[in-house]
Amino acid sequence: MNRISLIEGYNEKRSRETLNLLLRDRKNEFKELAEAIGIPQTASDWEVIVLKLCLDFEDCFKTWTDGEEPNPLKNSKCMTIMREIGKGKKHIHEIIHLQDMAFTLYTEFHQIYKRLS
Repeated sequence: MNRISLIEGYNEKRSRETLNLLLRDRKNEFKELAEAIGIPQTASDWEVIVLKLCLDFEDCFKTWTDGEEPNPLKNSKCMTIMREIGKGKKHIHEIIHLQDMAFTLYTEFHQIYKRLS
């Protein structure tokens, strides 16, 4: 299965190229996020799953920080993401660290994607 196609709104070929470039410098962050949320690194395209989570986290961040009332579907999606990030963590700084990594990865994904256009 070509999971890169699950990332909506982006060109598949350019998304794959962007992901490959991002993995050069951020492979450890991808591995840490995958481990934290229970994505086995033996799964095919596990990096795409982590990237999709980061891009979904971006939507959550926008939902939390904009002035509009979010729809119930977005609320549920954000709560599910936060539950996965927070599962098994004992301290808030562990959760913040993972959120910060997701923020960094989606920001850098956008920067690299834009440069490749």
